[in-house]
Amino acid sequence: MVRLVMLSFGAFIWLVTEVMPIGLLTDIAQGLHVSPAQVGLLVTGYAWLVALTAIPLTLLTSGVDRRVLVASLLLLAGGVDIACAFVTNYALMAVLRIMLALGHGIFWSVIAGVAVRLAPDIPVARATGWAFTGVAVGFAGGIPLVSAIGQWLGWRAAFLTCGAGALAVFAAALVLLPAMPAQRRRLDLLRLLRQPVFVYIAVLTMLVIIAHFTAYTYIIPLLQTIPHSPERLIPVLLLVYGVAGVGGNWVGGRLPCSAGRLIGVATAALVASHGIMVAAGWWPGLVWVDMVVWGIVGAVMNMAPQSYAMELAPDEREAACSFSVTGFNAGIGGGALCGGAVLGAAGPYAVLAWSAGIALLALLVLWAGRFVVSGRKQG
Repeated sequence: MVRLVMLSFGAFIWLVTEVMPIGLLTDIAQGLHVSPAQVGLLVTGYAWLVALTAIPLTLLTSGVDRRVLVASLLLLAGGVDIACAFVTNYALMAVLRIMLALGHGIFWSVIAGVAVRLAPDIPVARATGWAFTGVAVGFAGGIPLVSAIGQWLGWRAAFLTCGAGALAVFAAALVLLPAMPAQRRRLDLLRLLRQPVFVYIAVLTMLVIIAHFTAYTYIIPLLQTIPHSPERLIPVLLLVYGVAGVGGNWVGGRLPCSAGRLIGVATAALVASHGIMVAAGWWPGLVWVDMVVWGIVGAVMNMAPQSYAMELAPDEREAACSFSVTGFNAGIGGGALCGGAVLGAAGPYAVLAWSAGIALLALLVLWAGRFVVSGRKQG
């Protein structure tokens, strides 16, 4: 269990490292003498690069011992975060973020499989849930923490703190992780692409995450304009969302149902949460209920796609997870673009409507996917 907790800390570090520029947006922009939009590209461009490279780089490293790989990726995160604290120009910061993005896709592709190998006696969903607890905690407390450090000590101190944390987890990985030889020496990308189940994993994950991030990316303007939440309450509402997410991650790993069904329930619950948000326009107190429901939904959507990928391809878990990671990051970028375009053109209610519509499309794909799954089992 200690090893799973260590892996969860690694997930926490990588999550915070990925989205840290969001919480430090204006400070970094001022420090590097660029616009906030350019700093925003350090996040959106990062997500698209991960989407493009997760599959090929995971396959390229498929023969590396998992202990060596996980430790190396934590060392990369720590080294790059510390280097980011000392950069003086935007171009160098962008290069460092590119280096991180290349490692990011590999880390999230292997973490679930490593968790399962570290705890073979517990259910796959529970092992994955332990590993992804760091993600839920990162959303709940990690991002506000680095933002606070940035306000108190400056944005460079926030990068230093995160980098030091990554190096501490790197040292723990060297001590705690056993040797884990790669289970496959060679994975053929073209062969995987010819198997419908892997394409299905990527498409379903992408649609589920687009549905979520179409609205979640703009959660603050939604809270401001639909239930008219006062500015002083928004940090508290986001904290409620994050704490509910931690609980949702714990519950999601223990429900006695398949990961596919869990995705279906979470996607339907996302639609319901948007209905609660609309109702909060008339009864503002319902916004607290919505933050709890949406927080649980968001946490399940973070962990369930990888569990489902491993259920569908138990003999090629890391390859399946790499397709899920690709879909996930494409979904983050696609959801942010979709939500931004709709918000600017049609307003906040339309954002919720588009998110719900994409969620319903994801449910349709999930339903149709049973034929892909049954075909693979028969094969």
